[in-house]
Amino acid sequence: MTKRYIIIILTGLATVAQAQRPISLEAALAKAARDYPALRAARLKAAGLEAMKKSVSPFGDLDLSGGGEEIGHGNDAVYTLARVRQNIDPFSVKGKRVLLDRQAGVAKAEEAVAGRDLARMVAADYINDYAARLRWMNMLRSDSLYADFEEVARKRYELKDISLLEYQTAQSYRRQVSLSLREAARDMEKAHIALSQWLSADTLFMATDVDTTITHIDGTHAEHHPVHLLAEQRALLSEANIKELRSRMAPKLFVEAGLQKIGPRAGYYAWQAGVSIPMSFGAHKSTMKAARIARQQVQAENEDLERQHSTKHLLLLADLNKYRQSTDYYVRTALPLAREQQRVALVSYRARSIGYLDFIQAADQALKAEMGYVETLTQLLQTKYELMYY
Repeated sequence: MTKRYIIIILTGLATVAQAQRPISLEAALAKAARDYPALRAARLKAAGLEAMKKSVSPFGDLDLSGGGEEIGHGNDAVYTLARVRQNIDPFSVKGKRVLLDRQAGVAKAEEAVAGRDLARMVAADYINDYAARLRWMNMLRSDSLYADFEEVARKRYELKDISLLEYQTAQSYRRQVSLSLREAARDMEKAHIALSQWLSADTLFMATDVDTTITHIDGTHAEHHPVHLLAEQRALLSEANIKELRSRMAPKLFVEAGLQKIGPRAGYYAWQAGVSIPMSFGAHKSTMKAARIARQQVQAENEDLERQHSTKHLLLLADLNKYRQSTDYYVRTALPLAREQQRVALVSYRARSIGYLDFIQAADQALKAEMGYVETLTQLLQTKYELMYY
């Protein structure tokens, strides 16, 4: 069984490697952070808002015009040959700049949150891909074991040592396991597709290995976590929005100068300066009230987020300890026993020390133990990387 199994698994792994490109978890995280379109879009949004910070100026629109007055009845009309009007809004510049700065801060914080979310999803699909390969390898071992079982049953049946029912049962179980092996291979292909969605539009990637040790969990303090930094930036943005709305009620200035012609005589000029005072106090009061309510809403949402984040952290730590203990049990006890159980079951059946039902029961129990280990390890690794990138 050992030589046969080694040949089968090496052939299978070589076939899989030809179809997919192996990649480590660190390389997958780096590639996704660099190339994933949604994260690039978030990065560009932050860069665009950062560039907008330099667009604020106290000088508004510059109006150019010409015209005439008192035209008709044969009198000397007044013609404006060229008039320039400059609108100036010096009192709202600071508020607008601060608002744009806060908007850029929110965009940067959103980019950081998006990057962390992306890392968590990439890690989750990477672990699922790794687990799918472990399940396939378990089924490959089981298929090799049942192939030997069927071969022994065939020889014993030809020697009239067992009944036709026993031989047919061996054939049936071998076919069931072979079907499960093919399904495991398809599940592995689906896992490759799920992982590759974060990495490339036209290349399939496969996980190589995962660090199963639990020696380091990201120790980011709550106040430095991207989600909390985003909450802080949103609170600052709500404050900046109130100040910017308040600055809209400040007076606005203008200066104007022009060249004129009266009848046939040129060389005249005109100028004026003035101030514009907003009068929509009722509408402005309502807008300010809505902005203050929005600020209170942001504060409440931030408090809720902090509670959820703290609770999730505690729950993930509890799950990590639970799955770590279960995984240790499988590694130290259940897996070695399962592998020995498979070996002894086949040897005993060959030696006619046990019947076919005893062999099937032992083989199934061993396979369940191996699959249980994969599921527990998957949960452990998912929780580990969830803690690192939650």
